[in-house]
Amino acid sequence: MVNRYRGCGIAKKTLIILLFVSIIPVMAIEILTCIIAANTLKKQTGILVESNMKLSQKGLEDFFSEYDSIIMSIYTENEYALKLEKLNVWDSRNYYLLKKQLEDDLENISYLHPEILGIAVVTLKKECILYDSITNNAMDSFCFPEKDRSWLDVTDETFHNTQTVYSHVVNREQANGTKRNIVYLGHRIADINNYRQGTVGSILICLDETNIRETYSQEDDNGINVSFLCDANGNIVSSTRIDLIGTGIFDEWADGGEKRFSKTESKIRQAVEAHQIMNTGFYSIYTKPVLKNQFVLVSLRDNRELLKDFKYIFEVIILLTILIIITSILIMIRFAGSLQVRVEKITSAMDRAYKGDYTVQIEHTWQDEFGKIARHFNHMVQKIDQSGKIEKEALLREKNAELKALEAQINPHFLYNTLDAINWIAIENEQFLISRMLKNLGNILRYSVHKSNGVVSVRSEIEYLKQYIFLQQQRFSFSFHCIMDVEEEVLDLKMHKLLFQPLIENAIIHGFPGNTGQDMITVSIKRKGDRHLVIFVEDNGKGMEEELVRELNHYDYLSGAMEGSIGARNVIMRIKYYYGEDGYFFIESNDRGTRITAEILFEE
Repeated sequence: MVNRYRGCGIAKKTLIILLFVSIIPVMAIEILTCIIAANTLKKQTGILVESNMKLSQKGLEDFFSEYDSIIMSIYTENEYALKLEKLNVWDSRNYYLLKKQLEDDLENISYLHPEILGIAVVTLKKECILYDSITNNAMDSFCFPEKDRSWLDVTDETFHNTQTVYSHVVNREQANGTKRNIVYLGHRIADINNYRQGTVGSILICLDETNIRETYSQEDDNGINVSFLCDANGNIVSSTRIDLIGTGIFDEWADGGEKRFSKTESKIRQAVEAHQIMNTGFYSIYTKPVLKNQFVLVSLRDNRELLKDFKYIFEVIILLTILIIITSILIMIRFAGSLQVRVEKITSAMDRAYKGDYTVQIEHTWQDEFGKIARHFNHMVQKIDQSGKIEKEALLREKNAELKALEAQINPHFLYNTLDAINWIAIENEQFLISRMLKNLGNILRYSVHKSNGVVSVRSEIEYLKQYIFLQQQRFSFSFHCIMDVEEEVLDLKMHKLLFQPLIENAIIHGFPGNTGQDMITVSIKRKGDRHLVIFVEDNGKGMEEELVRELNHYDYLSGAMEGSIGARNVIMRIKYYYGEDGYFFIESNDRGTRITAEILFEE
């Protein structure tokens, strides 16, 4: 370990000393203090939350017991059963009287319990006698609407159940547009004096979900913690988060008493993460069964709130940490500052040399080892700079020689006077097609030889290509067609001449399988941005071999041999020589044709 430390550089030694002297011990103490404080607060908070959960559990059970008592008073009062028996057989003599009596009884119950939104008695024939405290209108009931009789599902369940039935949450809109979440409590009605007769009807009570929520919600939550009441089917019946009400977040609980809740926490944690209920993963889950496991009360507590009580302690610890670190840094600067400055000066010069600046020199008056490093570095970059200049000049001469060789391949010299004489002979013999061909050939030769690596307008290059294509069409008996698509705005822009004639020649000579009469070459020139021209040369021929396409698209123009070709390789090399990294060449080919895309810089 000691030898490894001795082998470290100055910066690393400084960092190691700083860490061991100040940062690591202080941070360790701070972390340990935070952990102990958080665990203590979490434990104390857990005790407090558990106490509140027991109070909420009792409050919920008292709440439901109150309505169970109302239901039980109706269930045990035999008068309701007798009236329902008559309504079930449709006794026309007493039907409306019995119905009115039941409505009055239900209204009295609602008057004594104003938190009840609606109460109804349902016959076996699904006829509903009700009182609605929201609308005061049985024909237009908010709690038991005729147009949506899904509340009858609770009635059906009560017919086959001896216990009180609790519905899932229903979201319903009032006439004024206000929406409410409501819950139904139901119980069957039977003649207790003639129990064998069975069920004669059902009693339903409609409650606002907010009444349930008020029995367990904590006023000091500030929307950070979340509590909700979940039924046995995994549906949230009530919640301090309104958007969660009615959500089914997990499967039905396992059957059995306490066993039902043995896996509740893991299920709830999975559901919380799946539904993104908490915006943090640092939270605790508390649960309490309600009404003999018919419901479970869940409280999700954000543990980040626990740390707020220790805010000032943490601030003092952080302040002390900063003071110790600053003091340590000042001490280290006193002993290592001079060395660090020298290291930074040397590394800065090395960075500039790494980026290609070989003119950099380290100015110093040092007489120690750093001075020796600086002197050797200065001498080294001077040698590299000289070697680079020599290599650049050699490469430039090599490129010029290759360009001349390339242009000599493309631009052979012919005897202009001889062609001119032949042209006049053709005219005298009325061979005007031959005369036109000779004239175009002469123009092509003059264009090729005169300043073959010069810069011309796009318009001149297009005229040259048209004359060349005319000669090739005559040569091959018009076996192909050529379309020129050149934007008007690029005609007067400047470019290097004789760049793309080899591509057209390749398409004519090698691209078409035979005289099909449908062979087509398309040449497009368009402007791209403020500096570039894009040239497309496309044919509908037989395409190129995949290996050749891959070779040309990755062609090394510096080392690749020409192998006698004056086609695509020639164009690639000239584009790279003329335009460097600003030049672009790419081939796409299949059995339906070839498309070549080239991009070059233009001059105004």
